[in-house]
Amino acid sequence: MFFITSILSLVLVAPGDLVISEIMYNPDGPTLGDDDCFEWVELCNAGPSTLELEGMMLSDGNNQLFIGPFNLETGSRVVLAADSEDFALAYGDDVPVAEWEGDWTKLSNDGDQVILYSSSGEVLDAVTYSDTWGADPESGSRSDADGRGSSLEKVALTGPNDETNWRPSEDYGCPRNDPEDGRPVCWGTPGVRNSVEAD
Repeated sequence: MFFITSILSLVLVAPGDLVISEIMYNPDGPTLGDDDCFEWVELCNAGPSTLELEGMMLSDGNNQLFIGPFNLETGSRVVLAADSEDFALAYGDDVPVAEWEGDWTKLSNDGDQVILYSSSGEVLDAVTYSDTWGADPESGSRSDADGRGSSLEKVALTGPNDETNWRPSEDYGCPRNDPEDGRPVCWGTPGVRNSVEAD
């Protein structure tokens, strides 16, 4: 019965049901750690039913990782972490993390694409982000998501994947301050509602 349910979930998943909701592409090195250990991508089930993620693929157009067995309930979120052990040390064991096989996407700090495929190879969601998303062109300051602690968060989960609908996560419940300037460091909101998410 479980096998049949899993197959039905895979067949019924459609673009818009499972979305890329948050991206930590350039972790703040002084407070969090190296990119290779602390990059992560969050997925959110925005569809009407529970989804089985096994066999789905995340790629940057080069490297590919294949998600292991994971049932994601509607409205829930799960993280794909570059290193699950380092992620747990930073964020704790309460954040749901899915296992995967293959090669981590190695998200570029300048900008990159993140593509989510169904187990049958259909593109479910795709984001081509830039390090300018969230930057202030008037002051010349870089985005808070560009190595300053914040992640990139999607504002409206069903909205477009462009700069107007993605913003740096906001500081709240910060685990520590940046040793260079004392600013609170957010580290994003993995596993829970985005801090900038629209109602």
